[in-house]
Amino acid sequence: MSNNSNTASRQFVPTPAQPAPNMSAGFVAWVRDNLFSSISNSIITLIVIAFFVSVIPGIIDWAFISATWSGADQSACNKEGACWVFINAWSQQLFYGSYTDGELWRVNLCLILLALTVISSFTLPKSFRLKLSIPLFLVLPFICIAILDGRLLGLEYVDTDYWGGFSLNILMAAAAIIISFPFSFLWALGRRSQMPLARSISVILIEFFRGIPVLALFFMGSVMLPMFFSEGTNVDKLIRVWLVLIFFMSGYMAEVFRGGFQAVPKGQYEAADSVGLSYWQKTLLIILPQVIKVSMPNILATFVMLFKNTVFLLIIGIPEIVQTLQTALSNSNWLGGWAIEGYVFVFLIFWVCCFGMSLLASKIERDLDTDKRD
Repeated sequence: MSNNSNTASRQFVPTPAQPAPNMSAGFVAWVRDNLFSSISNSIITLIVIAFFVSVIPGIIDWAFISATWSGADQSACNKEGACWVFINAWSQQLFYGSYTDGELWRVNLCLILLALTVISSFTLPKSFRLKLSIPLFLVLPFICIAILDGRLLGLEYVDTDYWGGFSLNILMAAAAIIISFPFSFLWALGRRSQMPLARSISVILIEFFRGIPVLALFFMGSVMLPMFFSEGTNVDKLIRVWLVLIFFMSGYMAEVFRGGFQAVPKGQYEAADSVGLSYWQKTLLIILPQVIKVSMPNILATFVMLFKNTVFLLIIGIPEIVQTLQTALSNSNWLGGWAIEGYVFVFLIFWVCCFGMSLLASKIERDLDTDKRD
């Protein structure tokens, strides 16, 4: 009898009241917990909302509603909205510089080859992905130089003075990143080496190129370096600047790799040695994949930094996109003050490219993630 009464009493014990699901989870709960969790947070949230409400409609009106989208020159524009006619009129120069009109397909071909090479590193079968993708990446810069120059392939010669625009930013950054990757890897290994000479040379190179601003390196490459050449020797300025970018990138990437090497557990080295792998087999097959996995966020940050640093080429007179934009703004036919439209356009295309690089790096991180724990 007592057991029945105990069971009945347990069945009718009232439980504490629980908040409704829509009050403890979901969008409303997130807004309450993150934006209106206290009086001070509520005030700050309302101020930010008021700011955006007052600013965003004007930006939308200027950029889209009152903007001028078609026309032949600046006479078609009005001062109330953006003049995207300016971008349309200078779009070819902003993207290709002064490259010969009839040969623009060569620039497009180089960009397509770059895109296909990147895509192949993800889509090829894993059995020979590295065997094919790495050689493709390493030869791509030299293939593009031959295509753009034209002489080695029997095409019309286009002097590097005519290379420019955003395509030059992309190709210079890509070529510097690709070639600097093996340099930085070797410098990082040299800095960790037990051989005093290799370690000293690696330390000097890394600290030299990391310790000097990239603008100073550009001036050294374009102005000072030719002074050390023998009389009659002439190395194209664009090649000299490309080499500067390669070594500058290598210095930063070497430190990223060194941090990755230190993050790999010592047991990985010992396990590779225990199965009889050679030094390079251990480094390339066992250690390097783990280094790239650990260092991927820093590798991406270094890539983005180099890509954005290509705009400094304007300081030494190389017509990348910002230099081309400044030339367009000083043109006598476009003196209406369209700098805002030009720099907004440059900002957007750089942001799209950097965001795309971020997504690509995130995919690489997911592919390299071998942690299967939930």
